[in-house]
Amino acid sequence: MDKKFKNIDFKKIEEMVEDDIDFRNQLLDAITVAVEELRSTYIRGIEEKSLPTIKQARHKIKPTLGLFDLEKLAVIIGNGKRLMLEKGFGDGIDLHKKEFLEATNEVLKEVKNYK
Repeated sequence: MDKKFKNIDFKKIEEMVEDDIDFRNQLLDAITVAVEELRSTYIRGIEEKSLPTIKQARHKIKPTLGLFDLEKLAVIIGNGKRLMLEKGFGDGIDLHKKEFLEATNEVLKEVKNYK
């Protein structure tokens, strides 16, 4: 991945919460739960070679990706969708899985460090 995509846009979170620390923490917790759930379901889908499981995971995280500009994760998921539709779970899936795990870990780390 050549272009540098951001993991999350904390400015958007700050605009939403308007200095309400409790609300900010609730949002950050919700993002953490959503990304952890995505990671778990998406990886299970890859391991089980289940496109429906992966599709379900992608659709569930979509609002979070857009709302908080999780650009890098969105791009990786989009690339994975194309990869799996074109090649199934063969060529490139291990690299995609590695990129996906790195991206989810980066988001989770940034959110944790922001609290």
